[in-house]
Amino acid sequence: MDSTLKNQNASHQFLGSTPPPSTGCKTDGSNSRLPSSILVYRVSQHRVDRVDFKTYVKNVLPNEWVSGWPRESLKAGAVAVKSYAWWWALHSTRKVNGHCFDVYDSTSSQVYRPGSATAPTNAAVDATWGTRMTRGGSVFMAQYCATTSACGDWKTGDWMSQNGSRDLANSGWGYAGILQHYYRGIALS
Repeated sequence: MDSTLKNQNASHQFLGSTPPPSTGCKTDGSNSRLPSSILVYRVSQHRVDRVDFKTYVKNVLPNEWVSGWPRESLKAGAVAVKSYAWWWALHSTRKVNGHCFDVYDSTSSQVYRPGSATAPTNAAVDATWGTRMTRGGSVFMAQYCATTSACGDWKTGDWMSQNGSRDLANSGWGYAGILQHYYRGIALS
C-alpha cells in the first residue's frame, strides 16, 4: 500500500507542503460521487483495512438491520448505512499509528464484518445503490439506533429508528417515505 494515498486513486494523495490543518487525509469521493473505498479501523486487529465502498456497505447492513426484516426497511437501512459511511469518508480526520481511517468496524461507527453479507441485504444495497441522500446538497451523517423511542438527536431529524423502519415497512411504507419520516429536510436523488 502506498503510504501517501488514503485510497487507491491518485486523487487521494496527501497534500504535499500545505496539508490541511487536521491530518492531510483525503478521499476521492465528493458530495455527488461515492468514494471508491473506505478505510476501516479493525479494532480487535489494530489495523486499517482499505475496503471497496460497496463491499463495506454490504457487510455492514446485515449487522445493523435484521436480514429477515421487510425489504423496504432493509432498503432504508442500506441508504442510511451508505450515507453515514460516505459522510465519514469525506470528513474523517482520524488516524491511528500514523494511518488515516474513516470508520471503526464496531458500534463506535457501524458494525462491519467481512463475509457477513446476505442475499436480502445485498438485494437492498443493489436496489438503492444509485440513491443519494443529501441535505442542502451535501451528504450528511445519517445516524440510526435500534429503539423505537427517541435516540440521539432524533428530534432534529438526524436519526432513524431501525425497529421503527421495520414497523413502517410492515405498515406498507416504502423506503423513501421511511427515510423522509426520520431524516428531516432531505432530498433523495
